[in-house]
Amino acid sequence: MFDFKRLIKKYSKEPAYILRETAGYYDWEQGGMWVPGGEKEIEIEGAVVPLSNEDLQFDEGGTYTIEDRKLYCYEEIDKGEKIKHKGKIYTVMEKKDYSDFTEGLRIYFLKKAGD
Repeated sequence: MFDFKRLIKKYSKEPAYILRETAGYYDWEQGGMWVPGGEKEIEIEGAVVPLSNEDLQFDEGGTYTIEDRKLYCYEEIDKGEKIKHKGKIYTVMEKKDYSDFTEGLRIYFLKKAGD
């Protein structure tokens, strides 16, 4: 199997972040005060690249544009989760498992979120 980790490191010039929602909770040390949930940025190592001409066609996730991206990484990310890269927010539309080539490698198709 080929190890894509070096390639991913080479092409991950800017960090990418998973934007995960955190649940609210009661802070019992503060008398049971409710603390609302929020959004947490989790930095991941991955290569975010433009889509190829072949990718810019109708696929499971819908029609893609030149604003959309692919993310190559070893992280488990769910469809619908948000990714932040270079100040832009993307939604994970599709996930492809490439474990046949290297264990744990995944490719995610990202749709740019509206402004």
